[in-house]
Amino acid sequence: MMDLRVPSGWFFLLLGMILVALGVVYPGMRARLTDANVNLYCGMVMALFGGVMLLLARVRLR
Repeated sequence: MMDLRVPSGWFFLLLGMILVALGVVYPGMRARLTDANVNLYCGMVMALFGGVMLLLARVRLR
């Protein structure tokens, strides 16, 4: 049986990388009420979370 951390880790890593790329390429795409680059920051957190999930799944499989 597949560990749930593997597909969810890949999902969050991929989605985070897409958001980071959008935040870098289009820094002007921001929410109206904030000056922060939400795509970049949320993408970094999601990619980090996905990486941690994959790392935990890899450590657990050994």
